[in-house]
This record gives sequence, structure tokens and C-alpha cells, in this order.
Amino acid sequence: MISRLPAPNRLPSDTPLLAPHTATDLRALVGRRTKANAFDLAIAWADALGAMAPAVREGEPLLSWAREASRLRDLDEPAQPGDLLVFDQIESDADADLIAVVVARDERNVTEFIYASGGVIRRGFYDANRPSLRRDHEGKVVNTFMRTGRRWPPKGTHYLAGELLAHVIHTH
Repeated sequence: MISRLPAPNRLPSDTPLLAPHTATDLRALVGRRTKANAFDLAIAWADALGAMAPAVREGEPLLSWAREASRLRDLDEPAQPGDLLVFDQIESDADADLIAVVVARDERNVTEFIYASGGVIRRGFYDANRPSLRRDHEGKVVNTFMRTGRRWPPKGTHYLAGELLAHVIHTH
């Protein structure tokens, strides 16, 4: 018998997103379409994971808040669940135009994160120590492709999460 449950990407975009309380709840949102502001979603997700996320909803003001509150971390310092990741020039040519929330880190020190881009909730991975490596020797993803095919930046532009990560904001 064929299952008749809808795939998450087939649910109408006006279907309300359940408030996640755990990393598993966040992962269950992957593939869902949304019209919500990506910054609002990431801040709400960080709050749901118990982080003290700011009320700032834009890139540059968020970075200013993080600097003033001494919450910016070095990229090679491991991010913790609930921390915010700020990426530059993903959806536009602006800095700090995409924000994600850290969900977990595995035994390889690869960090898993959830973000909204292009109206879809997505799951990604990055490793600041190996920023230009797509997959490891076992074939597991180390860094996710972040740019969409709609933007054609100049040759030599970076595409992987580890290359495009600009800031880590500690929220605990």
C-alpha cells in the first residue's frame, strides 16, 4: 500500500509551522515551505533551543548587537546548539544576508545547522577547519553548498558553507 501522507515540501506554505523544542523537532521542519522571514525563524528556533537570542531581525544590526554584547566568536571555535551562524553574500551581494541556527556537532567536528532560504527550510553542515572540502573520505558531507543556481557570481566565488561562514554568535 502506498502512503498518502504529504511530503513536507508539498504542504501549503500557509500551513503553520509547529514550534520546535528539540533538535529533532527542528530537523522535522526541513523541506517545509515558508513565507516567514528567515531571520525571524532563526531567532525563534534559537529561543526554542534555550538560547538567549536577540530581538534584532537584520544582518548588520545583529552583528552590532553581538559585538556590543561580546558574543562574537572565532570561526574555529566550536559552535554550540542554539548559536547563530551568519553567512555573507548567499542570497544577495550584501554581508550578513543569511542566518542559521546550530543544531548539533558530530564526532568529526562537523556542525549541523538549520536555515531558511528561497522559501524552504533547509539543513546544512560546515567545518571551519576544512572549509573547502565538500565530502570526507567516507563520502559524508562536510560542507553544504549554500548558493542557489539563480545567482551566477564571478568565477572563483565560494559556494560551500565553511567558505561563506562569516560570524558565529554565541547565544548562551
